[in-house]
Amino acid sequence: MSIDQNIPMPEKRRGARPKYPWRTMEVGDSFIIDQPIGGARSQASMAGRNYGRKFKVRELEGGIVRVWRTV
Repeated sequence: MSIDQNIPMPEKRRGARPKYPWRTMEVGDSFIIDQPIGGARSQASMAGRNYGRKFKVRELEGGIVRVWRTV
């Protein structure tokens, strides 16, 4: 059996890939989310805690729910 050296360990992965682009959003970016406003607020709140950012959720005309990154 051979022993290898200087092989970097991959990052630890937690869970599945996020369905929404929480990590890649810049301040002012937004997207339409396919959930009711209550579920969208919950998702945005959890993403804010996980990634150290702040998101706002608003319901627009026609029942469309949009999420903005604010901080």
